[in-house]
Amino acid sequence: MRITILKVLRHLSALLCLWIFFIPIIHAAEPAFVRESLRARGMGNAFTAVANDEMLFFYNPAGLRSVNYNIYEIFGANFSWNDNTINLGKSSSKSSTLGDIAGRKIYVESNLGLLSHVNSRFGWSLFQNALVDIQVRNPVFPYLETRAFFQAGLAGGMAWSFFDYQLDLGLGAKLVQRAGIDTKFQVFDEAMVEATEKNTYTKLRKKFSNKAAFAPDAGAIYHFDGVHNMEPQVAISLQNIGGLDFENAGKVPMTMNIGMSTESELAGFDLIFSVDYHDLTNAQKLVSKGNVISERNIKIGAEIGWNKLFNGHHLFSFRVGRNGPYNSQGASLNLFGFKIDYARYNQEIGGFSGELMDKRTSLQVSLIF
Repeated sequence: MRITILKVLRHLSALLCLWIFFIPIIHAAEPAFVRESLRARGMGNAFTAVANDEMLFFYNPAGLRSVNYNIYEIFGANFSWNDNTINLGKSSSKSSTLGDIAGRKIYVESNLGLLSHVNSRFGWSLFQNALVDIQVRNPVFPYLETRAFFQAGLAGGMAWSFFDYQLDLGLGAKLVQRAGIDTKFQVFDEAMVEATEKNTYTKLRKKFSNKAAFAPDAGAIYHFDGVHNMEPQVAISLQNIGGLDFENAGKVPMTMNIGMSTESELAGFDLIFSVDYHDLTNAQKLVSKGNVISERNIKIGAEIGWNKLFNGHHLFSFRVGRNGPYNSQGASLNLFGFKIDYARYNQEIGGFSGELMDKRTSLQVSLIF
């Protein structure tokens, strides 16, 4: 056990030291975001037309008009990690080098939502979250991709309905203060020795940023009438208009997402099916050169829930999804205000769809009335 812990610490130390080396090279291999919903993750993130809870400001502000209750989130705390985070110590021998863990990723994320409120007209959400995301690539000439930050912010918005409640329009905004680093470096294993012999703290500090950023959001949802027990709708969302620029702490570009969903009732159960395509303008640089679309941007999801309670969530619900080429699943238990959420999902961390899968787990406890 002691040897395993020492291996993990050795790898972490090497990765942290190598933050300070050389120059940035390529784009990130997975999309940047401000905050994500565990419910959405369980549904493959097909949430643009579905968003109707306290997390809607991070997907589509027009979803306010689909909120049928006054929802107050006193707090919501979640924690996410990937399998490699806890298994890294078993991956190599005592004599291994940085190249031996190429493709491995350390991913740890924590979120805290406080005093959020949404209803059918307006709402707001106070939040804090932290992320550590470190990955080594290329076993021959390794390079390091690193995102590590802490942020706090406020999201809010309003929504209106037109044409006899068929068209919902929403406007929102986010104000976020972020401190951290987001960078990529070309490195060699031998550089580790030099890194440990110099004043790494001073160099690392120069690469950190602490900056506030503001961006508006807009969304629309159109409801189709005349389809028995289906309630189909289509949606479009512009997230982070103009982008959120935190300098060395990273950027969250503007994304244009489209989606469609249906909701029906069967024997007392509510059924939702949804399909999204994210980032139509390729602001996240996830579409390979020469292609028009990417499979990794296609999201498909389904949810079944029973007995919707006063806080807008079902007593229990189950979800499945398809996030690009990978499956996801999730569940919730809503004990009359005390809510537990679980999501098990896979994220593409390679350069193209299906290249490199990262298995992740998320857990959340919330107090929602």
